Amino acid sequence: MTHTLPRTIVLGGGKTADFSAITEALTQPGVRLLNARDDDAQVLALARAALPDLILLDASATDAALGLCRRLKSDDLTREIPVIVILSRHTHAGLRAAYAAGAADYLLQPVCAEELKARVRTQLALGALRREHLAQHGKASIDESSPVALCVTAMPGGELLYANAPLRQLLRLDEGAGAHVNIVEFYVDRKVRERLIRHLASEGTLLDAEVEMRRSDGTQFWALANARIATYDDVPAAYVGLYDISTRKRIEQDLVRARDQQRELLGYFDCVGEDERKRSAFQIQDEVGQLLTALKMDVSLLRMRLSDDRDAISKTEDMRALVESSIRMVRSVASHLRPAALNFGIVSALEWLAEDFSRRHSITCALQVEGDEPDLSDMRATALYRIVESALDNVARHASAQRVRMQLATRHDALDLCVRDDGRGFDPSAATAASAKHAYGLLGMTERAKLIDGTLQIDSRPGEGTTISIHIPLEGATHT
Repeated sequence: MTHTLPRTIVLGGGKTADFSAITEALTQPGVRLLNARDDDAQVLALARAALPDLILLDASATDAALGLCRRLKSDDLTREIPVIVILSRHTHAGLRAAYAAGAADYLLQPVCAEELKARVRTQLALGALRREHLAQHGKASIDESSPVALCVTAMPGGELLYANAPLRQLLRLDEGAGAHVNIVEFYVDRKVRERLIRHLASEGTLLDAEVEMRRSDGTQFWALANARIATYDDVPAAYVGLYDISTRKRIEQDLVRARDQQRELLGYFDCVGEDERKRSAFQIQDEVGQLLTALKMDVSLLRMRLSDDRDAISKTEDMRALVESSIRMVRSVASHLRPAALNFGIVSALEWLAEDFSRRHSITCALQVEGDEPDLSDMRATALYRIVESALDNVARHASAQRVRMQLATRHDALDLCVRDDGRGFDPSAATAASAKHAYGLLGMTERAKLIDGTLQIDSRPGEGTTISIHIPLEGATHT
């Protein structure tokens, strides 16, 4: 015989979490919330007196809540109560500390109401399942009233011992299914299940594992799996909760595809733009440059025929100076559209860029080269050149630097390029935020690096200068 899940929840810990929103999300018929978030001793007292089904601790501002979690887990009366901790950010060190303290699950600030309710439902359901099992001395009973898909499987074989109605509906099993059903059959990749079982056997719990599964009719779906090791009739068993996340995974996959398509489109537009700049540079250099050169020769011939007219001679001298200035301007425009040095390799192009930067901005810029000339396609060389060009433009505009040093190192399998300045520096996390004034320039460099299968890293601190590091594998250097 089953019973309705008792739902007593203690709220404790610090004061940074938005407990008003949490209380609103969890307030519903059949749920009793006990507020003890101002006093750790009160949390311990309530936990020992009320033996709640769940404790929610705010650990986002201090490690004291993790200490409280350890004290709860060391107490014989409260050690079986699942604890969900609220963390300020997702870090491996933070998660390890939370799990080491005995936390059953975690949430991140700001707390999403739907995620909160889903994780609370899962922990309540798993707790109820374990309590019924212990109450019946090993003969487990699945709570059919639970909205979470729950089952008990043999360890490590995977034979399905019990399944509640939501799980049978999720896997589309018949009412009497179970005696000869193995959970392994529902995994799309059985190696994934083997890996999860190894983790479960070593850690005792499994939290938020995303698993691709297959129903009895062959349709596939994604599930969020949580599990604990216990015993069933004195043999090892896994108590598993499954939550269907197919919609979320589909949205995530659509976003990944859309982002990849967007990146490909941006790459296409970038290549088209570079081709147009290359064509324009050649056209300006060849056609306009030739016209100006011819005009300079005509002015020189005219000057030779005006040997007695001083005013005319002066005018022709001015005309020749103006033509020569125009020729220099045309060469400068053509070089910035598409440096001719790129035709001779990335090293020559970077040498020209360093010299041009030093001349125009009166900032010392030096290039150090280690290794041979890298074998890069024109598209990769141009993209790398544009990244460095953008980095130097940022130095000129914002860094107030005195020196810039570029280091190009080429190995047989990779290329590494660093651009370092001794300027004022900045906070990269603030500068790359969507609302930051200069975010698009930094994001543009990052996207350009991804287009050529590279990675870009920005290291900077206020007052300590900035380093832009680009790493490009060379196995695909012949890609166009």
